[in-house]
Amino acid sequence: MVIQHNMAATNSYRQLNTNNTSLNKNLEKLSSGFRINRAADDAAGLAISEAMRSKINGLDQAQANANDAIGLIQTEEGALTETHSMLQRMTTLATQAANGTYNTTSRDSIQKELDELGNEINRIANNTDYNDIKPLAQSREEGQVDSMTMQIGATKGETLKLKGQDMTVSGIFKDLDKIKVADDGTANAAKGQISTASALAKVKEMAGTSTTAQNNAVEKIQVKALESAGYVKVTANVSGMASAGTYVKAENLNADGSASTSTSVTPKTDGTAAAEFGSNTALKTAYNRQLDAYDGVRATDMSAKDKYDGAEYLQIGAETDADPTERANQVVSNIQKAINHVSDYRAELGAKQNRLEHTINNLAVTSENTTAAESRIRDTDMAKEIAAYQKNNILSQAAQSMLSQANQSGQGVLSLLR
Repeated sequence: MVIQHNMAATNSYRQLNTNNTSLNKNLEKLSSGFRINRAADDAAGLAISEAMRSKINGLDQAQANANDAIGLIQTEEGALTETHSMLQRMTTLATQAANGTYNTTSRDSIQKELDELGNEINRIANNTDYNDIKPLAQSREEGQVDSMTMQIGATKGETLKLKGQDMTVSGIFKDLDKIKVADDGTANAAKGQISTASALAKVKEMAGTSTTAQNNAVEKIQVKALESAGYVKVTANVSGMASAGTYVKAENLNADGSASTSTSVTPKTDGTAAAEFGSNTALKTAYNRQLDAYDGVRATDMSAKDKYDGAEYLQIGAETDADPTERANQVVSNIQKAINHVSDYRAELGAKQNRLEHTINNLAVTSENTTAAESRIRDTDMAKEIAAYQKNNILSQAAQSMLSQANQSGQGVLSLLR
């Protein structure tokens, strides 16, 4: 018999610690519901589970993104529904104007409603907004509108592109455009853009056969380009300064109409453009944009309405030399092309919405299946863990009891001392 080392007690104590450690792990798993609470529980399982969680989060957010995209599409669709309705009303009005029983006054009244409907189409397009995105508006930059890339998956490349379209009056009549020129005036066949020189030739062609009409059209385009670039007309002559009738930057114009600089631009009246429209980058851009904006308008239309915003295609009485019935029927034809243009874009929106609905269904199923797989790896099997807990609880209590018994075994030495 020895008393320095009670091996039975030491063994019981070690078993008690082991059982208590196992019991604590059982309690942790039962209280958290997870089989893996730390990397030590299952290092490989933890790595796989975290990767799956990342994917699940991405899939769930992709569903939200796709729903947001549908919301954007529905916002556009709602606006274009009313645009279609107004175009149908315009068709009715133009057909009404084609009737020979209407005089000039009556047609002017019809024209007023056409103009107001056009203004409302512009207002709807420019103010249709989804989280500060205006997919139907014409932006100030080269007529481009907002384009969106929708992230509809959990990984890079799972995207859907939704390009906005200019649905102002100018935009819906763009299929009637006869002039397309880039800001720098360089021809680009891929984009259907012609050079500045070719655009100028088309302007003259559409202005009519009269040289005076052609020259007036070109001069007016130069004036509009100057105005859009921030130039104003000098109205007073001062020796050594810019001459009256020329154009200077607004900040160089004095209160009396004179200029504080001799540097000015003079719009040419001979059917050519001033040299500054080729040498000054800002003026070149403004000039080419005005050439582009001319698009199909006749010289007589310009004189009557002076519009370059697509409204020229809705003028039922702009040409005094034209048969009113013929002109009104041309407007009907123009509106039909606009209706087709809006219909094409709405069809594209509808197709993308249908695609997104299928995308959402697929994302939901994938997320569900991935979640189930992650659950099998990480979640606690409660029945199994409770059984293990009961076992370890009994073993812990037994080890505690045996440690108490082992601690009493040394008492037998005292009987030898009696």
